[in-house]
Amino acid sequence: MSNTLTEWFRHVPEEKWLRDPAASRADAQAIWEKLELKAGVRVFECPCGKADLSFPLARLGANVSGIDFNSHFVSAAKNKFSRAGLAGEFKTDDMRTAQFPEQMDLIINWASSFGYFSDKDNADLLARFAKSLAEGGRLLIEVANPSRVLAGEATRIIASGEQVCETWDAESKRATVIFPATQFRGPVSASVRVYTCDEYRSMLATAGLKLVDFYGQGFTEFTPESTRLIVLAQR
Repeated sequence: MSNTLTEWFRHVPEEKWLRDPAASRADAQAIWEKLELKAGVRVFECPCGKADLSFPLARLGANVSGIDFNSHFVSAAKNKFSRAGLAGEFKTDDMRTAQFPEQMDLIINWASSFGYFSDKDNADLLARFAKSLAEGGRLLIEVANPSRVLAGEATRIIASGEQVCETWDAESKRATVIFPATQFRGPVSASVRVYTCDEYRSMLATAGLKLVDFYGQGFTEFTPESTRLIVLAQR
């Protein structure tokens, strides 16, 4: 990760980055119902942002924890849980080097948070996710539909309402995402490795995880026209 992008993730104002909280609440409800989660389930959100997924999951009865590179987001997550009288453990850390909790029932990597690193580091992250899961534990990854990225049709809608375009480079197999300017600096670009479904299947197997299924947004049937790809895997 470049120094510029590192600074972006540490300092970007929340309204320029995080998803709509209402959409996150709907996602959390869909996760709870689709995976048939029960009270007491151990959930690790990585990265967690302001815990917009973890918070509704905690209200439903999950025991949640998470890490994020942005200390402001982590503080906001802690304050949110404290005000609601809910238990949750959140800390500022780098997912490439952080010590993950053990015996997790579910790990969530949501909102296009996978692929920012090299192929090796991305594969290592999957292996560390697998090690953090209990036997039978599950992993969720949610990203843009790779078919639409390759076709130049993918966009991100960030919390400010702006569209963030992704452009595809066939040689590197990476998409360049240009984030809007902030009060700190001009626009910042990020390079994200875009993996196909076949590549996810292979990487998961190498990490010791079994692919359960691919879904579209909201756990609908995944098709080339789906805007999002949800990867569900199990240890």
